[in-house]
Amino acid sequence: MMKKTICILAFFLMLFVFQCSKGTVDRNDISSYLPASNELKDWQPVGQPQKFEGEDLYLYIDGGAEIYYEYGFTQVITQEYRNEIDKTINLEIYEMEIPAGAYGIYTFKTDDTGQKIAIGNDGFLEEYYLNFWKGRFLVTVTGFDPEKETVDGLMTIAKVTEAKIKDKGRKPLLPELLPQKDLKENSIKYLKGNLGLFNQYVFDAKNIFGLSEGVMGQYGHFKAFVFRYDDEEVSLKWYENARNHLENSPGFHDFAKLDSSFSMMDKEGQPVVVELYQNYVFIILGKEQIDAESFIDEMKDRIKKDGKSD
Repeated sequence: MMKKTICILAFFLMLFVFQCSKGTVDRNDISSYLPASNELKDWQPVGQPQKFEGEDLYLYIDGGAEIYYEYGFTQVITQEYRNEIDKTINLEIYEMEIPAGAYGIYTFKTDDTGQKIAIGNDGFLEEYYLNFWKGRFLVTVTGFDPEKETVDGLMTIAKVTEAKIKDKGRKPLLPELLPQKDLKENSIKYLKGNLGLFNQYVFDAKNIFGLSEGVMGQYGHFKAFVFRYDDEEVSLKWYENARNHLENSPGFHDFAKLDSSFSMMDKEGQPVVVELYQNYVFIILGKEQIDAESFIDEMKDRIKKDGKSD
C-alpha cells in the first residue's frame, strides 16, 4: 500500500513538473506575437520565422550585436511578409530582460528624422521603417521603399503585433530629469553602458565613468548627460576615476577642477563641464560654462523636487 501511494505521488509530481516546464516554454515562445496569415489582409508570411537566442544573435546581426547585449538582449524572432505585387516587409521582435532595456534599445534605434506614432509605449515612423517598444519588447518593421502601400503595410503589421504583446512596463524615470525646454524631439538616448555612451560621445574606449545607467538629451548646439549610481560613495569613486583619467588624456586640454566639478576642452574646441551631485554625475558638452552651470542647477532642482529616479 505504501509503495502504491509513493508511485501515485511520484506520478503527480512528474506531471506537475512537466506542466510547469511546458508553461515556461510557452511563455518564452515569442512566435505567438507574429501576425498570422488570417490576421493580415494584403500581406502574407513568407517561409518560416527565424529565431535567435543569446549568443546566436551574432549569426543574425554581423558586427552590431554588442549594443543589444548591453541593453539585456535575450532573443529575437524575425518573419518576412509579402503582398500580391511582391513588395516585402520584414518584422523583428526583440525580447530584452526588462522594459528599461527595450526602451533603451528603442532610443538607440530612433532619431529625429521621422514622426511619433501612437503605438506601444512609444513608436516612431521613419521613411520606410518603424520602431516601437512595449514592455520587454522592441519591435522593428522594415520595408524597402517609402511608397504609401509599403508604409500602410508597416503600420498594419505593427498594429497587429502590438495587440498581441500584453506586456506594458514603463519608461525609466531617469530621462525625466532632463529639462524639457529646448530639448530636441526624440533626441533622448537611454544608456546602459559604455558602448551606448561611445555612440553619443567618445570620452574613452574604457568605461571610465563606470556607467550602468545614464541618459543623454540634445539641446540644439549642446548635449546634456546624466549618469546615475547606486549611492553617493559609488558616484564619487567613478567621478574621481574619470576626472583623473581625463586630466591626463591627450584628447582633452585646458583642464580645470574645483571641489565637485571640472571643465576641459576637447579636440573639436568644445567646452566640457562635468559635475558630481549626490549619486549623479552631470556632463554638459558644447556650451559656455556659465550656461552649463545654470542648466545643471535646473537638473539639481528637478532631483530635489521629484526625488531620486528608479
